[in-house]
Amino acid sequence: MPRVEADKVILQCRIALESVKRGRASLIEAQCIAQAVLLSGLLTEAGFGILDRATLDEVQGDVLALLDRGLTVGDWRLPATAVPRLTAVINEHDRQMREVCLSAVIECNEHLERFIATLPRPSDSPTH
Repeated sequence: MPRVEADKVILQCRIALESVKRGRASLIEAQCIAQAVLLSGLLTEAGFGILDRATLDEVQGDVLALLDRGLTVGDWRLPATAVPRLTAVINEHDRQMREVCLSAVIECNEHLERFIATLPRPSDSPTH
């Protein structure tokens, strides 16, 4: 990936991570973090990761809980115990954006986008 493009992606993730760490996140930051974590997991599955699967699974669970809690009660904070794990995954995401071949990043990102497109949207739910 061209360095300038990688730096833009990484900067967005770093700003979102800082917002989460400070307890000032919103849906936008949570979505940015979620995409980075999921993309990092997909790249790891494709053979481009250095983190173990257990760490990625834990962080994915943390982020899913963050999204669920945020969407249901407006609490976008992550437990302090989850922050070091999340930081490790965001660091790995940074490395992947700089070092993994662009075609692999694009392929995994397209897979992620197809997955996201299948998820129900809040406006898709039936009204009572």
